[in-house]
Amino acid sequence: MEGGEVDCVAELGDRVGVYLDNDVVSELARPGDLRDRFVHAVLRGGTVLFSFANAIEVSISDNVRSFLDALGPEWIPLALSPWEVVRREEAGAGRSAPVSERSLTSFFQERAYQLSPNGTRVLDLSPDTFFRLSAVVDWVRNDPTQARESAQIDQALLDRVAQERAAYEVRPASLDESVPPVVFDPARPATFALSHLLRTLVVEARAYQLRPHDGLDLCHAVMATSYA
Repeated sequence: MEGGEVDCVAELGDRVGVYLDNDVVSELARPGDLRDRFVHAVLRGGTVLFSFANAIEVSISDNVRSFLDALGPEWIPLALSPWEVVRREEAGAGRSAPVSERSLTSFFQERAYQLSPNGTRVLDLSPDTFFRLSAVVDWVRNDPTQARESAQIDQALLDRVAQERAAYEVRPASLDESVPPVVFDPARPATFALSHLLRTLVVEARAYQLRPHDGLDLCHAVMATSYA
């Protein structure tokens, strides 16, 4: 932080990326051997790829809160928009492509004010204190802009699938034109995964009806596992 400007950087580096959906968080949060082994593994060499969209929905019990905090600073925020990740891959962002540094900076500013209102206290920037994941969840859930942006992106994905499906039913070849199959490129794993996810959702639209939040949850899961 210099001259009042905040510059937050989150990197996946060579650590193993791990994505947890809400059901898995609830399961791992139960005290026991499974939780202890998972936390130990993350602290040794993992990084949780945390979706702010999931933070809006996750049930925050005492067990979940303590589990999230036990992970310490070993997490990075996923970008809300999967298309933003695709653009960053095209620009050569590498393994930082799925990271939302904008969200991290916003959290830093809110957390700093929370711990030291108007600079009235010495700010404790120790990773285990400042970057507690439960504090991130609290911030996301209390920030209406986060929920609004998440809902907008989710709806855009649902609309895109519906639009592509309507065209596909009239002329199946239209899908190859608007969403052509992508050849796997290790430098652009999310681009490959998201393209084929969208194609699958369009083709199987009658068998599987997307509901609110489904589209964004699926995209984040696929995007995160691309960098695991």
